[in-house]
Amino acid sequence: MAEAALQLEEYTVTEDCIACDACCNDFPDIFKMNAEHTRAYTTDKSPVGKYNPWDIIQVCPVDAIKLVNLPMPPKPEGEKKPEVVDAGAGDNSNWKERWLAVQGKKEPQWETLKRYGMASSIADEGDRYLLRFELPEYVPNHELKFKWGLPDKMPDYEYSVAINGNRVKVRGKLTDPEILKLCGRVNSFPDGFLREMTFDKAVKAHKENYDPETRVLEVTLDKA
Repeated sequence: MAEAALQLEEYTVTEDCIACDACCNDFPDIFKMNAEHTRAYTTDKSPVGKYNPWDIIQVCPVDAIKLVNLPMPPKPEGEKKPEVVDAGAGDNSNWKERWLAVQGKKEPQWETLKRYGMASSIADEGDRYLLRFELPEYVPNHELKFKWGLPDKMPDYEYSVAINGNRVKVRGKLTDPEILKLCGRVNSFPDGFLREMTFDKAVKAHKENYDPETRVLEVTLDKA
């Protein structure tokens, strides 16, 4: 009797892709970045059961990945705000217990979006533009985070704003050397973000205001 054909899942990447590399880093057997580094694309199909399709869909911070040839499985239960559990004053002996308590829990997608500079809004207020960025609040859960005794609270990002006519660049950068050790080891955890925006009107001046309590950066752009 002939063997049943292997069932494969086929994914596609829409034009909403922001070239963040998240899918390429987490699922390199399915996704690659184009030569211009402007958009990801699929290079292969995935055997059914190898991955949970929701893990692949939700790794994208802008929802640009779709499963195109099969129905999606039931969606995971609602996401909750991650628990904040501190290691304590120098005592990290129970790190395995604390890790097992949160292992397998998904973080809110909004927190992932913050690390890519996508938890943001743009408002046109007549004589000015107002940009609002929510910056990362939590260090993502990972076994190494607990093993190394790292905190749950994300340190403040350094940020910069560059203006060139009607083009604006906003950059956020993680600089804490201990937390940086997790970058490249934890899924969807880049060491910073760069947002480039083009406006209808040139910008003559700008003002920045960062609130460390709410982790919100507001940038006011005065129109020329």
